[in-house]
Amino acid sequence: MKQKAIFLLAFLLSVTFAGNASARIDFEITSNFNTTENPLDIASSLDGKFIFVLSKGQVAIYNKNGKLKETIAVDKAMNRISVSGLAMAGLDDKIYLSSENTKKIQEISYTFVVHIDTTGSPFLGTAAAPVEVVVFSDFQCPHCSRLGPLFEQILEANPETVKIVHKDFPLRGHKKARPAAVAAQAAHEQGKFWEFHDELYKNMRDLTPKKFTEIATKLDLDLEKFKKDQTSPAISQRIAKDQRDASQAGVHGTPSLFVNGRRVKNRNFITIQKMINEELNRVKK
Repeated sequence: MKQKAIFLLAFLLSVTFAGNASARIDFEITSNFNTTENPLDIASSLDGKFIFVLSKGQVAIYNKNGKLKETIAVDKAMNRISVSGLAMAGLDDKIYLSSENTKKIQEISYTFVVHIDTTGSPFLGTAAAPVEVVVFSDFQCPHCSRLGPLFEQILEANPETVKIVHKDFPLRGHKKARPAAVAAQAAHEQGKFWEFHDELYKNMRDLTPKKFTEIATKLDLDLEKFKKDQTSPAISQRIAKDQRDASQAGVHGTPSLFVNGRRVKNRNFITIQKMINEELNRVKK
């Protein structure tokens, strides 16, 4: 038995060393850029879009091409960093910092302020308002259908300083949402978008071409033009652009609201009004 054990050990060692001797690796440097500060630690987003560089008192966020996107001031004692990767699940990503010296751990939630092109989009309020509340909606979304009173409250409190902008984001699983969006945009061509919008949400269980025509008739639209506009490439392109804008803004579901490009995390008047006030103060400064 002793001889067998010695033989087995010798065999395993020979396989190990043979494996090590024949190991190979192919590699290339795929990115190379200079940071503004001395790095203490780095982390990457799960999708590889962003690099997080921790230096003393600061986290610098770079895109994959090495362009500085933003910086966050942090505790100078922090010397380790990691990133949660929650953005891949459509949730707010988180940065985790730790300090070997103080044994402190810190969690930071963050979202990027995004630019959303609202040119030509239907809106409520004052055209030149300094604050835009943008909503990405789906006409089969029950939560979207309940936003009306919230919008009224926002506009009542901010009649000259806020406009509410609609952007279409029909979800893939809602087969009737895109035809409804097309019909609403056709009504927009005749200045009746919001009236049509409200009627669609009142009839969410009956989003059919017949119902679209009934609503158009009720709103005294030019039916011939309404039907023709529903086949318009321009309207199709407008909705496709809204969907691209949603993707670029990190939208995964509806309703998704933004105040001057800042994502709204809690859809209630107090939260949104606070964000509006912050934007108005920023504009004044």
